[in-house]
Amino acid sequence: MSPSPNAPILICYDRSDGARRAIQTAGELFSGRKAIVLHAWSPISVAVAAYGAAVTPLPDYDDSALERAAVEVAEEGAELAKAAGLDATAEIAESTYEGTSHAILTVADARRVALLVMGARGLSTFKSLLLGSVSHGVAQHAHVPVLIVPPETRGA
Repeated sequence: MSPSPNAPILICYDRSDGARRAIQTAGELFSGRKAIVLHAWSPISVAVAAYGAAVTPLPDYDDSALERAAVEVAEEGAELAKAAGLDATAEIAESTYEGTSHAILTVADARRVALLVMGARGLSTFKSLLLGSVSHGVAQHAHVPVLIVPPETRGA
């Protein structure tokens, strides 16, 4: 079932230049539209798991400081989106071992958004394979259209 034309758009925000550019683009294309500005964050256990056995076990760590910081990032993005002409609210999602793209897609499905908007870092094919690409993962598995805003071209 496709989302309602009044469904919000979901904009991913991580303080990067690409995310800021995605917010600006969304504001230009969808002025006045309801938007959810999402910041996906990772608990320490998830971040450490990415390095496997290379890291010794960590002492108990309270992730509440990370979660509070994530709320601040999402709220910053929502303010930028409001300044860009969107009716924006902030939201956070906790990344799991399934990855950031999974966390983003879970929110998109739960909120029944009409569109996902995110910035791309402009990695080369090799770096993208090595480092992974959240935008690629989202685009491959989303149930709604995805707008990936490319990085600003240099020297143009």
